[in-house]
Amino acid sequence: MEASKSIIGDIQSIISTARESAVRSVDFERVRMYWYIGRRIFEEEQDGQDV
Repeated sequence: MEASKSIIGDIQSIISTARESAVRSVDFERVRMYWYIGRRIFEEEQDGQDV
């Protein structure tokens, strides 16, 4: 019975770590997406104008 509790704890830890990693990855990609959107808008606004 004790071994089962240990395995369950390990599995819970693996799942938790994977979830945290997924959240960080999504957050990073979201920031990158907004950066590219902002850059594209800036380029469009500056088209033909001296910066």
